[in-house]
Amino acid sequence: MAADNNQRVNKLYSALINIIYDFLDRRLPLRRIIIVASLLKDCNIVIPTCDKIQNRLVRKQNDDGGWVDCEDTAWSLFYLSDIEKYENKFKNGMLWLESERNKKKGWGFCKRDQPCIPITAQILYFLSHYHLNHEACKWLEKEWRKDILSPFKLNYKAAWYLLAYKNHVHTKLLSEELFNETIHYLVKEQRNDGGWGPWKNHPAQSDCFITGICMGALALSYSLNKDKIIIKSLRKGIPWVENNQLNNGLFPTHYIEEGSSWIFWGWSKTMDVLNGCSL
Repeated sequence: MAADNNQRVNKLYSALINIIYDFLDRRLPLRRIIIVASLLKDCNIVIPTCDKIQNRLVRKQNDDGGWVDCEDTAWSLFYLSDIEKYENKFKNGMLWLESERNKKKGWGFCKRDQPCIPITAQILYFLSHYHLNHEACKWLEKEWRKDILSPFKLNYKAAWYLLAYKNHVHTKLLSEELFNETIHYLVKEQRNDGGWGPWKNHPAQSDCFITGICMGALALSYSLNKDKIIIKSLRKGIPWVENNQLNNGLFPTHYIEEGSSWIFWGWSKTMDVLNGCSL
């Protein structure tokens, strides 16, 4: 079973690398490339074409330090992080990103936009080693605590909260009690087919992005919460992934590279946990 999963993951990896080559050659929008590249980077994968991606990112950086919006800027900064020659570019980008944060709250797509959980948590997760914002953490905690009590909760918001908590647990700015509650909520939201949708009874089918981010968030949470329900949930999710993979290694979703890269990210984090677990 493990060998078969590894082969499937490798097939998906090869397909995503080929997509990056193709998109770079065809000069497709940078955002479609950087999401794939950043998720691969978060899985400790060095992309052979990384210089081309870096050069294009730097050329597209605006004079004020940002890119198109806060979300694109977060992806771009994460990909450029730890590259010494772009240190000043990175610092300028971080300054712009902080200037776009809604005062005493989190981030939306821009300063004029309402702050939201996904973008705020994305920034707190991907840029946690370089940027700690107490107000953004407090705002995220307050907003997700309200959301988890609402009639219609969005599963990807729960996953984003887990990811932000994972990378800020040492700060004690986010609640361990809410973290554990969110894990149990997300496990209960898993559908019988093993995937996740916007919420359990939503009429839409299980979704690549939501399933990928939920699996990955639960897998990363396991290092902090060794509850066996996480392992059972991850194992339940594997058949959904296997049953939906196309012959070319990708997954059937509108932006095929984005949905497939989230599955790769979640699948990789899941296999890291399952390969070391005897349950």
